[in-house]
Amino acid sequence: MSLRALVFGSLGQVGRALQETAPSTVVVIAEDVDQTDIRDRAAVARSIGDAKPHVVINCAAFTNVDGAESHPDDAMAANGVAPGVIAEVAKSAGVRCIHVSTDYVFDGCAHTPYKPDAAVGPINVYGATKLEGERRVLSASPDSVVVRTAWVHSGGGANFVRTAVRLLSAGTSMRVVDDQIGTPTRAAHLARALWHIVDRPDLRGLLHFTDAGVASWFDVAMTVHETLGAAGRLGAGAKVTPIRSDQFQTAARRPQFSVLDKSESWNAIGYLPPHWRTGVIDSTHELMNA
Repeated sequence: MSLRALVFGSLGQVGRALQETAPSTVVVIAEDVDQTDIRDRAAVARSIGDAKPHVVINCAAFTNVDGAESHPDDAMAANGVAPGVIAEVAKSAGVRCIHVSTDYVFDGCAHTPYKPDAAVGPINVYGATKLEGERRVLSASPDSVVVRTAWVHSGGGANFVRTAVRLLSAGTSMRVVDDQIGTPTRAAHLARALWHIVDRPDLRGLLHFTDAGVASWFDVAMTVHETLGAAGRLGAGAKVTPIRSDQFQTAARRPQFSVLDKSESWNAIGYLPPHWRTGVIDSTHELMNA
């Protein structure tokens, strides 16, 4: 019998990747806001009732980190309240819930990777609303899984790798911060991890998943630069210059250090992802050939 998976946020990077990487034994019911507004409890209940899934994977979110600062209510509705509603409705229907969260629940003041049980302390609205979503999911359905990830990129959607490819291939130089440290994660790798979690019904609680290794945003931009250059697609004169965070002002503060400790989670999930450079190179090639 096929397993039925209901995916909310199907047009986002992770939602698309879940559809592209789904095992042949899985039937994916993919819904975005046009099909189901996750902020509407009745709509969520109707969707779960109609789809009759074995698992719900929530990738939907208000992902504009800077925009969340000026639209906190919208961010809280999508990131904080809605995930709890999904988990509650799913639990009442006997359906497992998997929810995607973020490294931005941490304050970035650590000097070693954050374990899943490390103290949280978001420093921006986006992180605070995502943390509230985590709490509501696990409160409504303790058997749920919350997967924190970081710096997601792919060949589609809005992401830093896409921006770097667009600018550098056009010959536009970039000034990029080199003092914010994390791990770029290719959406396809995260999707594969989520399917591994689906296949392990005993998993519950908080898990961390990103690609392997650590990087600054400058490292990511340089990898895109090198990849474009090797393919003969780098725009004339395009270069990448490192700068400090205080030289690049944004509406929302970013954690200086948001590396997640994945060792236990990788083992529990049963999937060891590639190094982040592999993922960034793959996304760059995908964007070049789009």
